[in-house]
Amino acid sequence: MSDKFTNNVRARLYKQGYQGFTKDDYTSAAIAVECDDLDNPTKEQLSQAVDYLKVKSTSQLSVVDELVEETFLVGSENAQPDPELDNIQLTIASPEINSITVTSDDKRQIVTAQSSALGFELTEQETLSIAENVDDTFTDYSQFISTVTAAIKNYVDQKFDVIEQSFETNAQDLREHVTNRASRLNQKVNNFSGDIKADMGVIRQNIKSTQFSILARLNAALGR
Repeated sequence: MSDKFTNNVRARLYKQGYQGFTKDDYTSAAIAVECDDLDNPTKEQLSQAVDYLKVKSTSQLSVVDELVEETFLVGSENAQPDPELDNIQLTIASPEINSITVTSDDKRQIVTAQSSALGFELTEQETLSIAENVDDTFTDYSQFISTVTAAIKNYVDQKFDVIEQSFETNAQDLREHVTNRASRLNQKVNNFSGDIKADMGVIRQNIKSTQFSILARLNAALGR
């Protein structure tokens, strides 16, 4: 009996015109979207699994097209043998047998799906920017997913680096501002203290002068 994850993903794919997926395909999709409980998948996991298998289907078709083209080329060369050209053809074609080719749309879809799986949303411009840095050819689909995930993490790291640098710069600016204001305040306090001392000296001198004048007048009045 199929699980809820497989049934829902299969139904959504069928409505969009995609068929022919195997049990292994659904299992790999569940692993890719990190769905551990196949009988209780989330809506996000189901949507991501559908995108995953759609891209995988497109990638598989690309590989088949490449193999058909290579077979045609090899057949043409057999009709007109040319050992040197045959060697070149084999050198180029062999690595492509076990590889997949993804389109720009494939990359954008997986970037969107993987970013959601990682717990955040990207803007359209951010999605395009990340997708442009992802290669077009991979040895298998697993490598494609891993590369996209790494590209997203690298983009997020760059964003956090910018924020952290901003914090450090602003913190340094704040420290310098506080130090400057504290220095200015200390200078004003020192100036105020100096002014008070000078004023007090003048006041004391005035008091002494006044006392001397009063004593002089008293002595004069007493005939001394």
